[in-house]
Amino acid sequence: MRAADLAEDLPLVTRDTDAVSAVRAFTRNDLTGVVVADADGVPEMVLTGTQLLRLAVPGYVMTDPRLAHVYDEAGAAELVEQLRDHTVGDLLDDTEVTPRPVPCVLPEDTVIELAALMCAERTPAVLVRDRDGTPHGVVTLPRLMSAILGIADAGDGRS
Repeated sequence: MRAADLAEDLPLVTRDTDAVSAVRAFTRNDLTGVVVADADGVPEMVLTGTQLLRLAVPGYVMTDPRLAHVYDEAGAAELVEQLRDHTVGDLLDDTEVTPRPVPCVLPEDTVIELAALMCAERTPAVLVRDRDGTPHGVVTLPRLMSAILGIADAGDGRS
């Protein structure tokens, strides 16, 4: 199985996307984060779900996590309100957050090559791109793991 076989179109967000929409983009699609595209729509970086969540958690709770204990269900609604006040760009500009460039793989790269790159780069997604730069989609960590399990199960006769 090759990268091109696993590549899929994913919802992209931009710097101007509001944080709630960005969170919905990855939760609706059962992803681990979002791919941020530049002004031309070309994927350029990955933000993980925990990085997006950072926009919602008040700074004083980040400084002293014990304060989170005083939040109840109404507090969860407050977290969403915090997200409404921010964009993906706000997160990208936050000095506490380090977005990662989207690593690129070739369509012919194997699942092991993808797995090794994801581990080395600590990223939940890679961009599949031809040598000329033409994008073919993104391979996410859940999709890659599912493919690896499928290969293992087929080898064990469990498919």
